[in-house]
Amino acid sequence: MTACGGAQGWRVPAGWKHETIPFPLEFAPSLAHQGVEELRFPPGFMDARSANHWSYGFVWRLRDAAQLDDAALAGELTVYFRGLLGAVDGDKHRFDPAQISVRVEHGAVAAHVFDAFGDGAPIDLVGTAARTPCGSGSLWRFVLAPDGSPVRGELTRLVGEAGCSRD
Repeated sequence: MTACGGAQGWRVPAGWKHETIPFPLEFAPSLAHQGVEELRFPPGFMDARSANHWSYGFVWRLRDAAQLDDAALAGELTVYFRGLLGAVDGDKHRFDPAQISVRVEHGAVAAHVFDAFGDGAPIDLVGTAARTPCGSGSLWRFVLAPDGSPVRGELTRLVGEAGCSRD
């Protein structure tokens, strides 16, 4: 049976960083999913001087169907970023998490976030989100980057390689 609960076989390009985080996410426990998030970061992701700054791809391999319409997905991604960036920023209070917002329209994503990993400056990301059913689960694929990111095509190809795992 196919499912999206495991983190198997998604390649990590040479020189890239990666993470796997189990759901429920510690920084966004209200996202009621079970599974894992896998992330891929190109060189320069955290370097504000790099053309790849804040350009990355990630997938949610979920045990639930997670059939989210645009509004529900935007809500979940807003909770995700507010939790993540608020946790990273900690007690520095360099930005108001309420100003973090995400819009989704027909798979196109626009996110207004802050660089909690760096100087706390605002960053606008654009990208895509797509869901694939995986048996009784689902695979959500995301590509996000500042507009004009030179690594967007590579991120799109890489995220497209992520598939349902076999349990």
